[in-house]
Amino acid sequence: MIELSKLGPFALENRLGNDPSSHVFHGFHLKQKRQAVVCILPERYAENPRARRRLEKRSRQLMKMNHPNIVRYHGAGIDQGIPFFALDFVDGISLQQYLDQHGPLPWETVVEIGLQVCAALAAAHHMNIHHLDVRPAHILLSGEGLKDPRKPLKVQITSFWADPRWRRSSLLLFPKDRQQYLSPEQFEDPQYVDDATDIFSLGCVLYEMITGKLPFDPLASGDERWKQPDRPASLVLDCPVWLDRVVMRMIEIMPDKRPADIDSVASGLRESQDAVARGMSAIEHALVGNNGRESIIDIGIDRSEAEKLLHKPRFQDRGSFFNSRIFLGLALIVVVGALVWLLRPLNDSELHARAEALMLTDDTTKWRDAESNYLQPLLDRYPESEYAEDAQNWLDMIQMERAEARLVHSLRMSRDFRSDAERQLANARGLEDSGNHLGAWYQYDRMVEDLPESPDNRPYKLIAKREIVRLQSLRVRDSIQKSTISDFVLQAEEMILSGNVREGREIFRRIISLYQENPEAGSAVELSKNELAKPYSMAAAKSNASARPIKVASEDETAQEVRKPELTEDASPAESPATDEATTPQPMPTEETTEEIDVTEAAAPEAGTPEAGTQEEAPVKRAPLFPIGSEF
Repeated sequence: MIELSKLGPFALENRLGNDPSSHVFHGFHLKQKRQAVVCILPERYAENPRARRRLEKRSRQLMKMNHPNIVRYHGAGIDQGIPFFALDFVDGISLQQYLDQHGPLPWETVVEIGLQVCAALAAAHHMNIHHLDVRPAHILLSGEGLKDPRKPLKVQITSFWADPRWRRSSLLLFPKDRQQYLSPEQFEDPQYVDDATDIFSLGCVLYEMITGKLPFDPLASGDERWKQPDRPASLVLDCPVWLDRVVMRMIEIMPDKRPADIDSVASGLRESQDAVARGMSAIEHALVGNNGRESIIDIGIDRSEAEKLLHKPRFQDRGSFFNSRIFLGLALIVVVGALVWLLRPLNDSELHARAEALMLTDDTTKWRDAESNYLQPLLDRYPESEYAEDAQNWLDMIQMERAEARLVHSLRMSRDFRSDAERQLANARGLEDSGNHLGAWYQYDRMVEDLPESPDNRPYKLIAKREIVRLQSLRVRDSIQKSTISDFVLQAEEMILSGNVREGREIFRRIISLYQENPEAGSAVELSKNELAKPYSMAAAKSNASARPIKVASEDETAQEVRKPELTEDASPAESPATDEATTPQPMPTEETTEEIDVTEAAAPEAGTPEAGTQEEAPVKRAPLFPIGSEF
């Protein structure tokens, strides 16, 4: 393989993995200063037009997958005749490396990892995307659980690049460590694959995590290749029988005998956890099942046999009291009473209790249930209830979370903002991300004061108030832009001299609050303290303003004047008229960061093509000291 140092917008660093012929590199996006994983594809994707179209189609599909348990895919490109695609870089290790270090894992860890892989595969299957190559090398582990087993692991699945049009001859050329996780149908008819294929491969991975070995021998041939393996519970004593049954269902040779979909597998894993936690025996499970829900766990005990073993009386005997009319009448009364009780409207305390159980979780889908089923009905029916304040606070929390999610979506998809409030929030976040905490604070103030009171604006105003409280307790210790702080000092002095003492002194207070522990801002903090120590009066300030001489710039000095932007009720700092470049301190440019990695950058501009930045841009209207990054 040709040694490369750069591919598209990426500088290629070391190969990932222990294989010296690996085509997967640790890359670095030169423009966006971000780490990534760059995978080089076979040359046919660049040489064959049909293969290139398949590459583009698969790339568009994978870019749509956005799930916390799936490594984010950023797109494909062709540079120097070499096709490649880029993924997020995950700072962790593969499950294969983890198994090599620890050997068989505790069943609790197996279920924890299995549930997260199920969540990733479910998201992909719902988009009609199948992995087709699930194995430990493609499951990445990160998080604090790598160092402390008492803490959770973060699991992400990668390498969704498997081609569903594999031929059987191509599969046989795979290394044995890849063949041993593939399903039987992939060898018989690779074009006929579905959810059951990924379920089988995941079952092999779970079997290996429990027992330390694989269920099937890829070196065997004929009937020996798919010989029924030993049950995990027979090899590992502490493996729950419930988990044993789930795994054995997953690795059935016939696809129609496996669980119906990956969601059923996840339900079976959770059912195993619940059964162990409740101390339920196999006989009890055979008797009561999974609380009436459909279960993929077949415990192997007939219900009638379980009743005999537990000495459970059978109520169907002829002549029994339970077959009498008296019993049937009483049962009917109980059923009718239960229905009346269940169908009655819930009172305010019951609505509050049910909402509280959902809101105390981190699952936002449960928040939505609480909002529609309990919180909004509580406020509509019982507006004067003692629980109304709690309900309103929870609804505000849901609306704030929803506004934050909409903002992230707008930025990620480069869409126009839905409202002026969302645009102002994006402006404030951009200022703080670029290190301009004072500008962000000012922007949050404007949101609180200037946004009209309305249901749509309420969550944004609440977010702004929350961020102001956070900034009040924030102590900036990182590197800062000294020029920005100096500009605010000049602006505060100008405000005081022009008679606006309160706002000028407030800027000094914020400089002290934010930067009092930052050695780079020591002079600005000391100056602010000195200014606050001076006794000011409105009359004296106005007198000083009228008597202040006009400063004339010399030939060696550029005159600078900092003015507070004049805001109208419908304008934010980002919409204020631009000041003269000769009199306004210009903000330091900040590097643009985006959520997506751009992999379409050309290797070099052709001759005669104007380079970026040579065109004259129209002046941007912005208020002094509060620049808006180009991404907003």
